[in-house]
Amino acid sequence: MRQATREPSIHGVPRRRRRRVGVALLSALLPAGLAGLLILAEPMPVRALRDLVFDSYQRLAPRPYDPAAPVRVIDIDEESLARLGQWPWPRVRLAELVDRLREAGAAAIALDILLAEPDRATQDVTPSSSADGAPGDGALSAALGKSPTVVSLALTDMATAPPPVKAGLAAAGDDPARFLPRFAGAVVALPAFVEAARGIGALNWVPDRDLVVRRVPTLLSGADRPVPSLAIEALRVAQDASTIVVKASNASGETGFGQQTGVTAVRVGEVTVATERDGGVRVRYAGSRPERHISAWRVLDGSADLAPVAGAILFVGASAAALADVRATPLEATVPGVDIHAEFIEHALSGSRLARPDYAPGAEAVITLLACLAIAAVASVLHPLVAAPALIALAGLIAGGSWMAFSRAELLFDPTMPLAATTASFGAATVAALRRAEEDKRRIREAFGRYVSPAIVEALAADPSQLALGGEIRPITVLFADIRGFTSRAETMRAEEVVSFLNAVHTPLADEVMRFNGTIDKFMGDGLMAFWNAPLDEPDHVRQALRAALAMQRAVAALDERLRVEGQVGGGPRLAVGIGLHTGPACVGNLGSLRRFDYSAVGDTVNTAARIEQASKTYGVPVIVSEDVARLTPEWGYLLVDSVRLRGRQIATRLYALHGPPEAVDENFARFRAQHDAAIEAALQRLDEGFVRLGEAERHPMGGRYSRLYAYHWEQLKSAGTRGAERDSGAGKEIIF
Repeated sequence: MRQATREPSIHGVPRRRRRRVGVALLSALLPAGLAGLLILAEPMPVRALRDLVFDSYQRLAPRPYDPAAPVRVIDIDEESLARLGQWPWPRVRLAELVDRLREAGAAAIALDILLAEPDRATQDVTPSSSADGAPGDGALSAALGKSPTVVSLALTDMATAPPPVKAGLAAAGDDPARFLPRFAGAVVALPAFVEAARGIGALNWVPDRDLVVRRVPTLLSGADRPVPSLAIEALRVAQDASTIVVKASNASGETGFGQQTGVTAVRVGEVTVATERDGGVRVRYAGSRPERHISAWRVLDGSADLAPVAGAILFVGASAAALADVRATPLEATVPGVDIHAEFIEHALSGSRLARPDYAPGAEAVITLLACLAIAAVASVLHPLVAAPALIALAGLIAGGSWMAFSRAELLFDPTMPLAATTASFGAATVAALRRAEEDKRRIREAFGRYVSPAIVEALAADPSQLALGGEIRPITVLFADIRGFTSRAETMRAEEVVSFLNAVHTPLADEVMRFNGTIDKFMGDGLMAFWNAPLDEPDHVRQALRAALAMQRAVAALDERLRVEGQVGGGPRLAVGIGLHTGPACVGNLGSLRRFDYSAVGDTVNTAARIEQASKTYGVPVIVSEDVARLTPEWGYLLVDSVRLRGRQIATRLYALHGPPEAVDENFARFRAQHDAAIEAALQRLDEGFVRLGEAERHPMGGRYSRLYAYHWEQLKSAGTRGAERDSGAGKEIIF
């Protein structure tokens, strides 16, 4: 039976565990805090790593391409250049292309071509048809005026007059201009083209440092004037909308809490596009699709199927490598720039809302802190090999949550910083836990190294949970040993000689206890207390204690011989030690005050063993054990000593002399034991024959070892008298030890 008591709050396991968890949590705050700062500050390396993760998401799950999407690219491809001549083409050819697309029913025609210079390729003999002195430009401007067209401009860092804008702009919330990418000026199409077209949009991209176009701008700032992008302007013209509505932080319905977090959405006609803070849209790409392209030469020669053009937004641009309009996207390393405009419109019309919400950094910082604290708490109480699956599970939860947000809601939450911080916190907490474990092992070695065997110390250090520091009830075997005649010896010694003598005796005795896996409880002057089956389980604790008792007797005999050879004991009596053993339940653990305590055992079992040791002096027997010990180890050689009622006990206890180990129990010993026990029983019953039987037992070759025991019982028979019958008290006489 084991009954664990409440562990002390100062020196017990709970306080140490709380301290260990506290240290681990503190160690987790550093990586959590650093990660939080990086998340909120968003330095370039963090953004670059985050973009790589989001790119991988797109490659794993690109936007499904819809062939029915009303977006097409009129492609000036390699074959068109081969059939129709090198670029630039005459403006009359571009005018013809625009007219053909208008006649096919295009909703908007956006020219991904910068028409900033007069035509030099058209040979026209009718100068009056030229709007700007070049014959072909007049034809193109006329075609632009008859069609829903958008011409391009390019924003630059060179200061110029504000670029022309045809779209109206309405803002809700904070002024969006402060968040848009800024440019000082613009290169604009010829005035006749600007006047003839229904819209004008910027060609500019804002690629990341690795030149990958992940986000397409909706609006840019040119010379302090918001300018729509080519794609946004094409979307406006296709819907015949007059105004672009920009929604920024602190607008109605936005939870900015006063923070200027930037642009959140752009609305064009019936289409609303979620944006990031600078008005850019992170496009969910579908990748290059041949169905999206219609070769320009086929449109001009009439061989193209123009059914998909009706009601569609068309981008006229070049995929020919010679024209160098090539970009990189998260899906592909080389993509014609015109395809990115088309992908943006497809993304917007499909209802995709791929965006990193303005609350994402704050949410990631909170998740990072919680994850770091959670994994640190786990790592502080579990072995690293056991805690590692928890780290893997938590990492999977973070990564899986990020993926689910992307795949289900098209929201971009960065898992990299939470994962990195959680891993760092796990490492820091594990290191702290290992250091604490090593400290605990060191303390255990220091605390128990002088009292138990090295094997037990290492077992405790390897698994401190086996040590119930607060105390528990468990069966133990207790041994008390005492040096016989110490008082008379000490009277003839100086103080330093007494200490040296005690050390000389206790050292081999303690060594034998620990050799048989016992625990030294304490040294009491010339006495010693030890016990077995604590702090570690020792299933054979009774036999281990018996072996230790016999080994201690042999060690004392050897020490006596050595001391006599060295002349340290003179010709006095032989050095002898009396030993008492008892087994039973006791409370074992840290006992004492909150400031000073010892690992010890208390209880009736301990008191009984101490009184049995005192009895060994009375009977003159080196080792005496209780009947409980004899009953649990019947194969050992025992001889009956007496039946007594020890102080504090109501029931008589039979005491036995330990004669030897099982190998000493032979037929000769069995005959002697029968003779000896019969003599002791006769003496206990005060029978006349007790005198005779005691004498016969003493004359046996083995009886000489127990002459003092026989003499004791002779004296008891003489003083009590004999009546030839069993005495009145069957409970045994009470002996005060």
